[in-house]
Amino acid sequence: MQLPDFPPMSAETLKAIGGRHNLRAEEISRSKDVGIFNAIYLVGNEYVLRIPRDAPPFVAAIRKESVAVPAALAAGVRTPRLIAFDDSLELLPVLYAIYERVHGEALGVLDHGSEDTPKVWHEVGRDLAKLHEGVGEYGPVADLECEPLPDPRPMPDELASAGYFTSEEARWLSGWLDLLAPFALAPLPRRFRHGDLQTTNVMVRPDPPTYLALIDWGACGWGDAAYDFAGIPLRAVPFMLEGYREVVPLQEDETAEARILWRHLQISLYLLGRPPQPGLSWAERPAAMLLEILRFFLSSLGRPWTDLYRAL
Repeated sequence: MQLPDFPPMSAETLKAIGGRHNLRAEEISRSKDVGIFNAIYLVGNEYVLRIPRDAPPFVAAIRKESVAVPAALAAGVRTPRLIAFDDSLELLPVLYAIYERVHGEALGVLDHGSEDTPKVWHEVGRDLAKLHEGVGEYGPVADLECEPLPDPRPMPDELASAGYFTSEEARWLSGWLDLLAPFALAPLPRRFRHGDLQTTNVMVRPDPPTYLALIDWGACGWGDAAYDFAGIPLRAVPFMLEGYREVVPLQEDETAEARILWRHLQISLYLLGRPPQPGLSWAERPAAMLLEILRFFLSSLGRPWTDLYRAL
């Protein structure tokens, strides 16, 4: 996956940014990137400077964040406060944003499995419930849209034709998708979604893992609330659902698990056609999510998950 470059940064540019926002430029330093959209700079001990790659989709994502973050905060979601947003293009060829710093680590860079962090995922689920119920479809946030993925039902045959597996596996996967499609494609009330809930966007205090905040709102938009339970290991989803349902049921709650499974299969098959992606996060690797589905259904499951599997 070839990505466009970040804008070149110099000490003079950093100094100018610091001066514009009353920050001490000597305290701005490049941080290790855990996502692919933005270069991250630490501004002293309190703030984070985010600069997108120099291409329209990446610039559009950080502009979406400037609208989404205040709405999420107003709904009670734990996310860093937006300190400054500059789209003047006077200092950089792209817009940039400065956020309050979360003093923790991205869960995705820590060596933890889903079963090691149930309390984290439980709290993430509670925040999703607040987001989905607390953000109304009016004002600037009403125009934000998630980028759609293609219908996954043709993908098994396409991948079989390309040699990823045989027609037998394609028929099995197609049967699963056909079973789930009536639930996943049914018309539902739209909810405001984070849109990219992968482990690198969940901030925690490391020891013991304690949930702090959700970050990276550049993929946000309106759609099925169940789709926000994807991008993370499927084994984490029951913990999230438990926390979510403590706050409010999902829309059409009786079909939530079916819609979540559809979304995991959709993303898995979509990514499977990629070449290997060394160095990127778990959710960007071609086969990680498909293997996670296998691990999930080999574990001890309760209903309705067992019903979704045994119906095949």
